Amino acid sequence: MGSGYIIGCIVSIFLWKADRQLYFIVINRIISRLLKNRILIHVFYILFSFIIIYLFSLIKHEELSNLLTAIIVIDITNTERKYLLKKVKVHFYDSISIISRDLVCGFVAPLLYILCFGNIFGILFMLIYNINLSANEIPTIKSIYYTLSIIPCIITEIPLFTIYIMRSKQFSVKYKGDFFINCIFRPLLNVNILAAYIESINFYYYYSNKETDYLKNYGDYNNNIDEISIKDYIKIVYGICLLVFVIFFIIIFRCAK
Repeated sequence: MGSGYIIGCIVSIFLWKADRQLYFIVINRIISRLLKNRILIHVFYILFSFIIIYLFSLIKHEELSNLLTAIIVIDITNTERKYLLKKVKVHFYDSISIISRDLVCGFVAPLLYILCFGNIFGILFMLIYNINLSANEIPTIKSIYYTLSIIPCIITEIPLFTIYIMRSKQFSVKYKGDFFINCIFRPLLNVNILAAYIESINFYYYYSNKETDYLKNYGDYNNNIDEISIKDYIKIVYGICLLVFVIFFIIIFRCAK
């Protein structure tokens, strides 16, 4: 029991050059040109998701289903490829966000929903996540995506906070009073803030509110983010992925007994 997930994870690593987010972007461009109506685009993505889930439900062999699920939902190995493409200083802060997002949405979240509700829900989260990235003008998808990201982000923060304590010998992280607001409305921001504290760098968050633009700075450091910081954070992320997968497999194995 669970061998399909292991094989699927290994296959996903070998297929790291396959950028499924790019596929969704291309699909969204084509659909947007053809339909040119937000409601019709909503309907298309709903039908598209139901068709994918229905086709997947037809697979009766359990380990084959597990293998295909792991290949489809695990997308963490794409992180390093994206970082290598962004090897310019102006993109370093984007890299932190991309790595954190892929950790949560390309690994922790799908495995959590597979564990709690089954393979179909892991596939469903993958669809919502990638549709939101490619078609972020759809508010319904965005709201569902943020809601489903809350718990995975909190889970991800546990090992990150532990690493921060071990490195800095401190327990305080300055969220500037935004921790609980971030948990609900922008959960990935808390993960990025912890990443910044782990790497002893500042993290800048740009957002708009009531037609006014804001720029927030998290961290009390003078160090700028650089290539060394990114590589170190990638190593941490892969370590967390290994830990999460081991826990996932142990729970799957025990539940099968």
